[in-house]
Formats: sequence, structure tokens, C-alpha cells
Amino acid sequence: MKRLNIYVLMMVLTTFLFSCEEELKVESLLNSEELEAAESEAAMDEISDEVDEIVYFSSEYFADNGRIADDENSPIHCAERFHDAINKIITVDFGINGCNDRHGRDRKGKIIITYTDPLYIPGAVLTVTFENFFFRGVRINGQRVITNISESLDYNLLFNITFEGTFTWDDGSESTRRAHWVVERIRTPNPINDEKHVNGEAAGTTKNGTEYTVEITETIVFKRSCGPFNVFIPVQGVKVYTWGTNEKTIDYGDGECDRLVTITINGETEEIELQGRFQFRKDGN
Repeated sequence: MKRLNIYVLMMVLTTFLFSCEEELKVESLLNSEELEAAESEAAMDEISDEVDEIVYFSSEYFADNGRIADDENSPIHCAERFHDAINKIITVDFGINGCNDRHGRDRKGKIIITYTDPLYIPGAVLTVTFENFFFRGVRINGQRVITNISESLDYNLLFNITFEGTFTWDDGSESTRRAHWVVERIRTPNPINDEKHVNGEAAGTTKNGTEYTVEITETIVFKRSCGPFNVFIPVQGVKVYTWGTNEKTIDYGDGECDRLVTITINGETEEIELQGRFQFRKDGN
């Protein structure tokens, strides 16, 4: 019995040592700053995608006489919508107190869209600005310009998108973003199955003031069908994130509806589950 106890003790100690070694490996690969940078990047992805969805559905809303907003999956379902057809301005107002979508994500304030032509028309230019607009407690300021560069109406929509602005987080910190994306919207008979394929690059500063760049090396894919699984970040594609002399590769996977990503730093690779750097507060301030 004594020998058995010693054997069991040795097994426990060995397991503990291996566990500690694994924890140390994880800590050395992803320190708190690097993990926050990865999750903040995922959060900014989700915010940017949400703004584009609001613009897309708002444009479609006035093109189909309002039917599209009746779908509870629509990002403008809980908003008031105004169309100044003479001056070509669409205002989407989520109210001072805000409102939530069916997944519990809250929006507050206004998004204002000025357009030259309807979104689906090749050559159309839409300029998006924000008036005290918050998404999940994060305030967005700046300007997003969406240009339809599709060759014709017969193909999927193709957009050139630029953004320059700031994200103010719940703790009062601020990150900046300058981005240039080329986005293809893969349209389906039911918009819930639409996909967005994104290429391009961005630069800016993190919440703690560190300068960074992001380059997409394999097309990033968003799937609206992943929404019911509460997955609003990319589910496929690869980004290279650079700050100072450091470089990190983020691989979003093979299209499965999850928040799992594979991160590679200095030749070391680890799979983690991103949660997104969102701090929830009811007042959005």
C-alpha cells in the first residue's frame, strides 16, 4: 500500500509539473498585452462588421420599401430609420437609451449615411459618420467611406472601404484605426446566409498607445449564419499583426462558427478562444 501511495504521489507530481510547464509555455507565448491586442483586434473586427451591416441593411431597407427591417436578424430591427431622398441622407437612430438585438448586443446613438447612389449601383459612394454612436459600450468616431467597385449588377457586390477614426473603450482608453479594405459581399436568397470576404490592411494605436499594423495575408471571412451561435468575428482567414519589432499571426480557422483562433509568435503556436474586449455598461458612457 505504501508503494502504491508513493507511485500515486509521483504521478500527481509529474502531472503537476507538466501542467505548470504548459502554463508557463502559454504565458510566455501570450502575455496579457498580447492577449489584449488579439482580443481588441477581434472586437474592432466585430464593430466594423456591424457598422457595414447597418449600412447595408439601411440601404436595402429603403430599396425594398421597408420589408428587410421586419426580420429580427436585421441589425436595424430596433432602430428608427429616416430617409431624406432629396439630399440623399439616411439616418439610423438607435435612441439615447439604446436598444438590443436578439443576441443582446446593444447599440446607441446615430449612424448617418450620405450617398451618391443606392449601395448596389456600381460607382456609388456612401459616406458614413457617427453621432454619439456606441456599440456594446464602445464609442465609435470617425468617417467610413464605402465605394461600390462592382463591374456590374450581375455579380456579387464589391466594395472599396476606408475608415479613419477612434474607438473609445469602457475604461476610457482609446485606440485609433486607419484602414483600407476591399470587401466582397457574397449574396444569397436569404441574407442570413450572406458572407463577407475581406482583404486589405490597417494601422493605428492600441489602447495603451502602442503603434501597430495589420495585414490580411489570407482572405478574412465573416458569416452571418454564425450569428445564432453568437460568433461575430471572422471564422476564416489569416492576419499578420505587427507592433514594434514583434510579429504575430492570427489564423481564424477553416470556416467553423466558433471563436477559436491559432496564434503564432516567434515560431510558437497556440490555439485560444477569443472573448472580445467588450465592457458592458447600460449607459454606454
